[in-house]
Amino acid sequence: MMIGDLRAAQQELEDYYFADQDSVFVAIKNMMPVERRDYLNKKSIAYTERMMQRWDKLAKYLIVKYNDQVVRRTDRNGQFLRWGYQTPGYDQQFIDAIGKSTGDRYRLKEVIDRRER
Repeated sequence: MMIGDLRAAQQELEDYYFADQDSVFVAIKNMMPVERRDYLNKKSIAYTERMMQRWDKLAKYLIVKYNDQVVRRTDRNGQFLRWGYQTPGYDQQFIDAIGKSTGDRYRLKEVIDRRER
């Protein structure tokens, strides 16, 4: 589920870096090696800061959207809708592993009774 949000953030950063690439080449073209090194170091730091800010924003977004197995609905722009959520539940493999390791400890008596009928 989260992979779409992750890929969108990654694509946003990659598009920015790619679009900025030509301006970097033009800027360093006539620089001396020392100036070029300083410029590229500053550019790398700026890119890193931008990436860290984007990942921080993404982390907060993912926590709000996917907290406690409740997926909040969003519009096309990724803005949260005031009402509405989905509860996809746990993966069947996880449910089976918990059932196998705990036996009937967490099963509801009503569910056990219904299945035994």
